[in-house]
Amino acid sequence: EGPQSDEIGLLSRSFNRMTEQLSTQRSGLIDANRQLDERRHFIETVLSGVTSGVIGLDADGRLNVANRTASELLADDLDGRLGEALERVVPEMADLFARAKTRPGSLLEAQVNIQRGRGPRTLLVRVACELAEDVVRGFVVTIDDITELLSAQRKAAWSDVARRIAHEIKNPLTPIQLAAERLRRKYLKEVSSDQETFIACTDTIIRQVADIGQLVDEFSAFARMPAPTMKAEKLGKICRQAMFMHSNAHGHIEFLSEFPDEAVEIRCDSRQLGQALTNLLQNAVESIDARIAADGENPERGRIVLVIRPDGQQVDIEVMDNGKGLPQNDRDRLTEPYVTSREKGTGLGLAIVKKIMEDHRGELILEDRAEGGALIRLKFAADEPYDDDGGGGSREQESIVEATADGV
Repeated sequence: EGPQSDEIGLLSRSFNRMTEQLSTQRSGLIDANRQLDERRHFIETVLSGVTSGVIGLDADGRLNVANRTASELLADDLDGRLGEALERVVPEMADLFARAKTRPGSLLEAQVNIQRGRGPRTLLVRVACELAEDVVRGFVVTIDDITELLSAQRKAAWSDVARRIAHEIKNPLTPIQLAAERLRRKYLKEVSSDQETFIACTDTIIRQVADIGQLVDEFSAFARMPAPTMKAEKLGKICRQAMFMHSNAHGHIEFLSEFPDEAVEIRCDSRQLGQALTNLLQNAVESIDARIAADGENPERGRIVLVIRPDGQQVDIEVMDNGKGLPQNDRDRLTEPYVTSREKGTGLGLAIVKKIMEDHRGELILEDRAEGGALIRLKFAADEPYDDDGGGGSREQESIVEATADGV
């Protein structure tokens, strides 16, 4: 009984010692997991405060971490795609990542164009490799949205070009036009051999000089657009004035309006906002004319609807037409100077509208209409309403037919 008792005691002590070791190892694992969780939480906290998009990849190029900014820039929930290959998640970055894998010691960067939820964007992407004793442990991808930066650079360059054009070309235009008019007045009666050719040539000079003058004026307006003078204005009055001018000039197009009964007021520069609406309405007219010319016989009548749409803390102005619609290629560049889809367009109409909206801290949005044509939206922050009456509350027609809720 003695030896058997010793064996039981030895077994009991061994079991207790094993239990203590398991407990110690369990505590160690818990501490290690807690440290990993704290480290991961710290990394996520740091990444969440970074304005750039950051994506962490393993050695095989699979996502293992991504911050919220990266998901926003790529219009994708990257947290739900952890473990997937970068080439599958963002195919546009496949070529850059393939080069990064062949050059692990280098920091590679490139501009990547993507077409996602927010429309075409230009991203500056950098890929860095994480090495440990010459062994690739993973990759870090940083992403910055440079769409607006590139657009601003192009606008600045075009502003400089516009100033040079206005300075170098505008000065000789007036003497050329005056000289052509004087030649016609003075020598018209003396020309007997080919009077019609003389008249046609002088008229061509005068007409072409006027066209060049209009072009230079548009460039000058874009380059030297003054700072807006902001004060409370009634949108109904500004919109009606813009529509009245175009409805009288283009009788073959039906102009409709949809304004609220209550006066809608915002702080704006009425002259600049009127110019923006004039540019948009002119674009709509030209789009409708192009569509009618392409339709051939019995084309659908052109219609343009101007809508004022108050919505809580913002006010939208919408210009809708049933023209040929917006171009599919380079649509994101339509608001840049000298980018146009029309043969005789200067490409400054939407650029000026974009500049006016930026000065008003508003937004210009270009969309397609499901029924065909374009929908251009100007978004403003709404101000507090004013008590005085007039402007937007009146409903005078002046050859403008009020639209129904169906729109165009």
